[in-house]
Amino acid sequence: MKKIEKVAVIGAGTMGRRIAFQCLINDVSTQLFDISPEAARDAQDAVKVLIEERVSHGRLPSRLMHSAPALLSICHSLEKCVSNVELVIETVSEDLDLKRDVFKQMLPHLGKDTLIGTNTSSLKGSQLADSTGRPEKFFNFNFGPPDDPKVEVMSHPQIDKSTIEAAMNFVEQIHLIPILVKKEIMGYVTNRIWRAVKKEVLFLLNGGYATAEDIDRGWMLEWGTSMGPCGFMDIIGLDIIRDVEKVYYNASKDDSDNPPEILLEMISQGRLGVKSGEGFYKYPNPAYKEPGWLKHGK
Repeated sequence: MKKIEKVAVIGAGTMGRRIAFQCLINDVSTQLFDISPEAARDAQDAVKVLIEERVSHGRLPSRLMHSAPALLSICHSLEKCVSNVELVIETVSEDLDLKRDVFKQMLPHLGKDTLIGTNTSSLKGSQLADSTGRPEKFFNFNFGPPDDPKVEVMSHPQIDKSTIEAAMNFVEQIHLIPILVKKEIMGYVTNRIWRAVKKEVLFLLNGGYATAEDIDRGWMLEWGTSMGPCGFMDIIGLDIIRDVEKVYYNASKDDSDNPPEILLEMISQGRLGVKSGEGFYKYPNPAYKEPGWLKHGK
């Protein structure tokens, strides 16, 4: 199947930056748009930092220091961004109405063969497909943070088989591993497993049963990971965690799915995680990376 050479990324937040980075280091020309020009500029700088860090540690070839950022174009309108691309990747906030509105706005400016992917954590494709005007060319996928090697790709009832094949091939093209979710479900597969862990962690924190540090230490010691669930939530962004929980609550109306008070308090204080400099930990040097922390917790 033909390789995709040019993509548009809509939304310059945490995931938009992550996806743009992955495209650029694999020689895919990328056009980026955000309603906030400042966010788009920040994303451009953030992508350069991601590349420079990995080159400095020998994880990427030095040639990418210059060639990869040169493939990124910041667009000042949605119309320009989605024109003349083979794939549009939408990464705006986890809000059903917002996503549907974005798809309707872009539709008149898309090429007839352009594919559309939504990077959503919890929404199903069938909730969005009709707003794209081309449900057969629309699919879900879910990227993790930088260095997560997998991407979940999810079908929906109206999709064309060739679209899923193209989506899987694109994930492989940018040197990630596609995990196919054959039948749509809120939250994909591995994301649902992670959500069960995250929900329980938030319950324990909200009830005062343990600190974030001790929960993470226990997890890291048990499973041999480099960070715990609270550190991982900081990377995702606590505002994004809240938005995902709201989607589950709106679907179930079960109070246990509502974002807990401790999460809302942290967000109101501006503690969003890595992107704000503080969440459960302080950044750029979180305590869990300090020598001896895992054993002593300090």
